[in-house]
Amino acid sequence: MTEQRLGVLDAIVCEVLQDLSTEEAAAAARNYRSLRRQGKTVRKTIDCLIATFCLNGGHTLLHCDSDFNPFEEHLGLQVIHPPSAA
Repeated sequence: MTEQRLGVLDAIVCEVLQDLSTEEAAAAARNYRSLRRQGKTVRKTIDCLIATFCLNGGHTLLHCDSDFNPFEEHLGLQVIHPPSAA
């Protein structure tokens, strides 16, 4: 496994997204609608915003939330899936 640089996202995401622009919000809505047309429903708006933020910025998302899977499968979101906890 190669080393990768990761940013830790938790409450910091809220701070980043407080400065959400109209363009970013519109892009998140477009991504949501695109996935809905493909029969995929993302349950949380914040997940759309986070995924779009990563897509637009070329960031890789470390997650264990299935709501991000459609972004990976259909929109090209780069992700790292953590190993399952045993």
